[in-house]
Amino acid sequence: MKAIIIAASLAALAIGVGTSVRARQDGDILQKAINKPSANWQVYGAGQANSPVKDKTVVGGGGIRVQVAAASDKPWSVGAQQPITGKITTGDTLLIAFWARAESVDGGPATATISSARVQQAGEPYDAAMQGSVKVGGEWAMHTVPGKAGIDIPAGGGTVSLHLASARQTVVLGPVFVLDFGPNYDLSKLAN
Repeated sequence: MKAIIIAASLAALAIGVGTSVRARQDGDILQKAINKPSANWQVYGAGQANSPVKDKTVVGGGGIRVQVAAASDKPWSVGAQQPITGKITTGDTLLIAFWARAESVDGGPATATISSARVQQAGEPYDAAMQGSVKVGGEWAMHTVPGKAGIDIPAGGGTVSLHLASARQTVVLGPVFVLDFGPNYDLSKLAN
């Protein structure tokens, strides 16, 4: 529930509608962003096709559609990522918040699985500071993954990355926010 309040705060701030109770309590929540919130995903991997999507029903007016041709035992082989400009310190409380929706594949349900939404090193060995999985439905929704950083990542040395190849699926990715609340923030405040 608390992650939903934060998500609503991000949505309200991103579209300039105002602030919610959580945003007022924590100050300007976007000041905690360690990325440049956008829907400018870099999609990679063989066995995928991607294209920009315009959609006024999502914050920012669009995103990128990623069609994964086949499931892989290497779910990271198709993914989407964006750079993180801020510094991450072990123990920091982090939150990944991103807009996404799934589309039907061959008439099946509009669902997608993101096997790993993670904050990671931008280069080898690509170790994750934190990560979690996400199930995506057919309607636009903001999905959140909270966690404590398990490693340090220097400023400009990280990415937010989504692993998409765990299933044959189509997912549309909107804007992403990566927030760093520092080492003393209570992780339970970000729990669903």
